[in-house]
Amino acid sequence: MALTKINNNTLSAITGLPAGVGGKVLQVVMVSNDTQLASTNASDTLLTKAITPTSASSNVLCMITLWLGTKTNPNGGIKLLRDSTAIGVSSNPYSATGTFWSADNFLTDPADVDGYTVLPFSWTFLDTGISTTSSTTYSVATDSFTQLYYNKTSSGTNAGDGNSTFTLMEIAGWQIF
Repeated sequence: MALTKINNNTLSAITGLPAGVGGKVLQVVMVSNDTQLASTNASDTLLTKAITPTSASSNVLCMITLWLGTKTNPNGGIKLLRDSTAIGVSSNPYSATGTFWSADNFLTDPADVDGYTVLPFSWTFLDTGISTTSSTTYSVATDSFTQLYYNKTSSGTNAGDGNSTFTLMEIAGWQIF
């Protein structure tokens, strides 16, 4: 068993893998999407990608970049789902349940009265609870939004757009003692 040490204090032991393997990237899958959406639905699935871990002790690093715009108070939030379970949930959602981020006044600055702003929103989460070698689907979805522009501004397709991405990395597992 290999030990990882920092400042001569044992932090973790890597188990079930050859020495030095824990924490390495085993595979990467990605989806990108430049489809534009103007939504008043409470819930929309924006990006979906499946990954099949090679080991039940692996973790999955989820990296999300969304291009969002709005002209009015959007309320709502963004959630990350492993199959149908919300993961990485904030303990203090504003108006959306099961979300990792909720917005009340996102992009409603009075300077943006023309609606020509679209900004990237990025978030990273390490899913340490996967424990399977079966195909697992991750999704990025909205919750409770009253108005949202995805990959576009509120002023039309010629005013600016984005290409949102969702990357999943299988990371060789380790256990912290």
